[in-house]
Amino acid sequence: MSDSLNSDGENRVFSVNAMEETLSSVLQEQAFMFAEYEDALDIAATPTPPYQYARIEFDGPCSGRLGLVFPHSLLHELIGNMLGLEIDEIEQEDVPDALMELLNVVCGKFLVAAFGSAVKFNLAVPTVSQMDVSDWETQKLKPNTTVLLVEGEPVLFELSL
Repeated sequence: MSDSLNSDGENRVFSVNAMEETLSSVLQEQAFMFAEYEDALDIAATPTPPYQYARIEFDGPCSGRLGLVFPHSLLHELIGNMLGLEIDEIEQEDVPDALMELLNVVCGKFLVAAFGSAVKFNLAVPTVSQMDVSDWETQKLKPNTTVLLVEGEPVLFELSL
């Protein structure tokens, strides 16, 4: 699809649906993990902190930001699956690199799904930071954040256009 997305309701639904499909596909292909989507208000339990927040900004026909927030409890399985490592072989420095790579792939595939392969975007270098419980709860309630369950664990994704 090569239609430009605006921030109106119909295009917001399209972009969130495209993002959900893209993220689910990438998690299956790269990490052998499955995702289900949930309403943020239906997720009562907050996973144990800390959380890793990976984000990337992009610009082109539209500008935006894509972010993923993973609870620590899910990171080692995710990264082990992505890198083909046993959990005890994962080094702490593998965490941000793997999350940035995952985010690059998700963002690139989302932009192609939403705008088509002929449209060019510039992607910033992804960043990774740590979040606490207060940050998680605040992020979860933002209107541009969706909750998905990955292997039963809540993960937040943010899409701002």
